[in-house]
Amino acid sequence: MKKRVNLLLSHIRKLMIGALLLSAILWTSSLQLQQAAAMPELEQADHASLLAHVEAWTAQLAAQPAFKSWQGATLDISALGPGTHSWMASVIQHKKTVGYLVVHATESGGYILGEYGLGDYLYSLTTLQQSLQRLELIPSAITSTPLYIHPLLSVWKISGKATAYTDAMSGEALPLTAPLWDAEASEELKLIHNEAPMEVTASIAKAVSNPSFSPYEKLQWLTDAPVGKAESKGSLNALLILDKKKHLTYTAARFNGDMLYVWSATGYHSWNNGAVYVALETDELGESRRYVPLSLLAELGDFYR
Repeated sequence: MKKRVNLLLSHIRKLMIGALLLSAILWTSSLQLQQAAAMPELEQADHASLLAHVEAWTAQLAAQPAFKSWQGATLDISALGPGTHSWMASVIQHKKTVGYLVVHATESGGYILGEYGLGDYLYSLTTLQQSLQRLELIPSAITSTPLYIHPLLSVWKISGKATAYTDAMSGEALPLTAPLWDAEASEELKLIHNEAPMEVTASIAKAVSNPSFSPYEKLQWLTDAPVGKAESKGSLNALLILDKKKHLTYTAARFNGDMLYVWSATGYHSWNNGAVYVALETDELGESRRYVPLSLLAELGDFYR
């Protein structure tokens, strides 16, 4: 009798595992279909021009020591959300995603480099699956859509019996509703798309790279005054601190103050068109690094030394 029970339990476990695998396959296929459906937006844009810009910027970054893994890599470009005129170029090396670039089209026909980074973390399917598990959602019963405005407003919209939002990088559940998303997106769209286009010939004029550290190592962002707000002086002070190899932390309160992002700033790239991208990390391991426009960071949050 005991042997029969064990065999029955074993059979049930196999069926459950098979069902979970089937759900994952169906969900992944559904997501791929969503991405494929968004591709006509890419076809309507000047594909050759977009690809030329992304390839040129990727080559510039690949020359940096931290981006050595990008050398000889291929690019996989997909649209980011419906109607955004934005794309994510995944950098693929030996069938593994080693980084990404986010590019926006401008009304004048040029392109803006919205952000870029190392690792397979932005809109990672693995992270999304982990989020679904935490939310106790069945993959085959939901639709997951990437929504992107800028690095601090990038999410997965998870639609099913109810709608949930998770952060596109960390997978953390966000205190967002559809009306709040619409309000935030409408207000902050101009922060990116009003930027001047970046030429295909743009190059990195200066690169600063500091050791990784945990932003929770010291909690000066809870006790001290920030080094500066949106004024150019505050931004310059932040860069001077990074030049001196000092610790610098960045925080941004989002969604009516219900969400606080905290990152360690570990360097920056200054491009010859005047654009500056600050390197942000979440811990001392240095496994992921996200380069975000300094102008956006200064507008939406604060730096602390």
